[in-house]
Amino acid sequence: MSEATYLSLVLNPEQVRETVASGYDAVAEAYAQLEGEEEWPRMRWLADLLARLDAGSDVLDLGCGNGIPATQAIAQRHNAVGVDISARQIALARKNVPNADFMCGDAASLDFPENRFDAVVSFYMLGHIPRAEHARLLARIFGWLRPRGYFLVSVEEEEEPDTVADWLGTPMFFSSFDADTVLGMLREVGFDVVREEPEVQLEGGREVPFRWVLARKLA
Repeated sequence: MSEATYLSLVLNPEQVRETVASGYDAVAEAYAQLEGEEEWPRMRWLADLLARLDAGSDVLDLGCGNGIPATQAIAQRHNAVGVDISARQIALARKNVPNADFMCGDAASLDFPENRFDAVVSFYMLGHIPRAEHARLLARIFGWLRPRGYFLVSVEEEEEPDTVADWLGTPMFFSSFDADTVLGMLREVGFDVVREEPEVQLEGGREVPFRWVLARKLA
């Protein structure tokens, strides 16, 4: 998380969803500019994942934002589904990637059928969901995947208790376990960790560390 002014520590689940949704509605255009400073790691990791999939695979982009560049890259050879809690981001995504399917919704309460996807990707999203919901969400993602399906996710390196802070000029909710704890949760759910590596990216001139994880459902 970038440097921020802390505002509050106590929100109920509905307030969390509203804070994240309205926050990304407000900063949709400003957020899109952050990656312009230098290439972030996500496209390298996404390219590695997509190279492992057969053409026409079903891929979910969970927390897709405005669809650029990740959902756009997925949709070139695959059936892309994008989900984001921000109505503004989804409106932009539908314009930016017309050959993908998009829905506005909260990742923690989505209801997809079992064995629906060949891969799920989630970039910079888990840290906007209360930590108490992380294990349940990871288990649901495991269920949405077909056998041998992949899950590519970026997670915060450091622990962050549920927090609301001023971010890009708007209140935003943040929450994370440290990366090693998330790796343990993935394995407990049933994932096999194929690759995992710490990487740093620039956000507003500040280095922000993430752990990048590629996991697979073996059964």
